[in-house]
Amino acid sequence: MRYGVIGAGALGLTVALRLVQRGHDVTILERDTVPGGLAGSFEVAPGIWLEKFYHHLFKTDRSAVALIEEVGLGEALRWHRPTTTVFLGDHAYPLDTPRAVLGFSPLAVPDRLRLAAGVGYLRLLPSPGRLEKQTAGRWMRRVMGGTTYETVWEPLLRGKFGDAASDVSMAWLWARIHCRTADLGYIHGGFHQLYLALGERFTSLGGSIEYGAGASSIRSDGGSVVVGHKRAGQEDESTFDRVVSTLPTALTVRLTPEMPEAYSAQHPAPRALGAHCLILSLDRPLSDVYWIGVNEPDIPFLALVEHTRMVSPDEYGGRHLVYLGNYRSHDDPLFSWSTDEVITQFEAGIRRVNPAFDRSWIQEAWSFAAPFAQPVVTPAFARTIPGFDTPVPGLYVANMFQVYPYDRGQNYSIELAERLITHLAA
Repeated sequence: MRYGVIGAGALGLTVALRLVQRGHDVTILERDTVPGGLAGSFEVAPGIWLEKFYHHLFKTDRSAVALIEEVGLGEALRWHRPTTTVFLGDHAYPLDTPRAVLGFSPLAVPDRLRLAAGVGYLRLLPSPGRLEKQTAGRWMRRVMGGTTYETVWEPLLRGKFGDAASDVSMAWLWARIHCRTADLGYIHGGFHQLYLALGERFTSLGGSIEYGAGASSIRSDGGSVVVGHKRAGQEDESTFDRVVSTLPTALTVRLTPEMPEAYSAQHPAPRALGAHCLILSLDRPLSDVYWIGVNEPDIPFLALVEHTRMVSPDEYGGRHLVYLGNYRSHDDPLFSWSTDEVITQFEAGIRRVNPAFDRSWIQEAWSFAAPFAQPVVTPAFARTIPGFDTPVPGLYVANMFQVYPYDRGQNYSIELAERLITHLAA
């Protein structure tokens, strides 16, 4: 069959590779000029690549690890155990081990014990079925106590989801806790290598990738599916027997005028937040830990991730690389600011974390945004998830909104791709 795959992220590349391995004629249409999607990278220096948004793997990410080994990058995947913390008041407290939880001084000893017991329960609970109808706030208050919730969990949820924090499903928070490990994996040289390797394996088997070809329309035509796309400012069309769209379902619907209204009504677009990352290249370290989750509402970023506290600065020509990450609604002014304006807005918050920080430390800076990066997973979310099939014959959807109760991640995209391949074969 002639297959078209819209998107060259982890999901699209894995689907395309599996299809071409099965003898199909496959073309990927990718809007960007490089593969990777939300895990895409940029050059911080000639030949040195870094993800636009911070990424790592957990030991439980078995599908991603297996794919990395399959394309010959197993030796480049290295495991680290960096320190992760939460910032409260003016101090970063470790919270990444049972011992750290029991020594977490912002909570009284009884509350620390309830926190440890609650986290332990979630890590042992094999599935979130009994949690799906409850909000995270209600469950956490009842099980771990109001003080623990207000100190640890509520600031995290509010920083991530804003005014939707009280609506977040406990199943989502279970997923964030259950599969996490202290060991974090990173490909030496960046995850960009994985997507290049997938692309090379795919094209070596006869597949083709059209970069700079953003899908602009989808329609059926006599048993085929026609995808309109723009490339170098020119409109073009490609015809396939089947098309897999890895775009958000709502965007696929928008591009497909013949999609029945009943389909949209049955699978309404969930509320989603945009992701924003400011990346600083510094001439010295900013902190002494890898991850700082910020629980102070007056600091304008949710996470401070010092990448070069996990990977040596020597791999980046001595640069100390720091992400300042956020999730915001699409109309937030942050998305319209220049990189310099973002630095100005964040400077006081950075200084809260490190009072010695001076803007002269910054050698280079970049900022990136993605509009559909974080779905708001409510207790009703699972009932709205579409299947792979759509009412348009030959058109299939597969995207991060279908990896529930997880919300995103390279590993879950790869797992979803393998499930889709089984479905298509059937």
